[in-house]
Amino acid sequence: MRLLCASISVLFLAISPTVAQPLNYDPYFVLPAGLGQTSIDAGVVVSDTGDIFNTSDVVAMAKFNPQKNIEAGARFAFGWLNDNISNFSSLVVGAKYSLGHHSAATANLTVPAGDVDDPGLSLGLMNSTELTTGLILNAQFQLGLLKGYNGGKGIVVDALIEPVKVFNNRYSAYLDLFITSNTDSLSDFLAVNLGPNIDISIGDGSVLNIGVTLGLSGDAKQQETGLTFILLRNM
Repeated sequence: MRLLCASISVLFLAISPTVAQPLNYDPYFVLPAGLGQTSIDAGVVVSDTGDIFNTSDVVAMAKFNPQKNIEAGARFAFGWLNDNISNFSSLVVGAKYSLGHHSAATANLTVPAGDVDDPGLSLGLMNSTELTTGLILNAQFQLGLLKGYNGGKGIVVDALIEPVKVFNNRYSAYLDLFITSNTDSLSDFLAVNLGPNIDISIGDGSVLNIGVTLGLSGDAKQQETGLTFILLRNM
């Protein structure tokens, strides 16, 4: 977690098989940070730790706040280490609008580029609640619309529940629960995955996030153990 608005979050980049690309440009749960704030993320998302050099996506994200309530960003995915996708795989652009100190609305567009043939639109809400000192509960709900997300059937329904433990100004831990399905057949497309991860501050506005992802239940759950390494930097 970047100690920014006391809330960063999950590896939303652990995408279930029901979604070909992320529903959000931001791989983490972070509320809009305020006018002038800018940050970048870059790292690797591994879908199968047993075959790291053939199943890894390289991801890069940049975002900025042109107005105190608005954040805009873009996320790129590259398949240099993944045999199943193109060197340039996907682009998601979007924005967040602050609804208060602890909540925001989101809108994202997956662009027809790279491996993506059709546009997709996602709409969502995010909320962060401080349960007690050093313990936070983040939650996010998103809907995936249009063929780029739903494949032309139903609506993708995606939820994140993320307990956060802030130990000090250097270490924070997360236990991310991802629940995804499609209204066309909720049982057939159900994926429940777990993504424990940790933030390690390395100074000068930089944070290293390391995590794993595991499939828990559902026909579309993650089949192999995943791994993430992402460097986050506030500028």
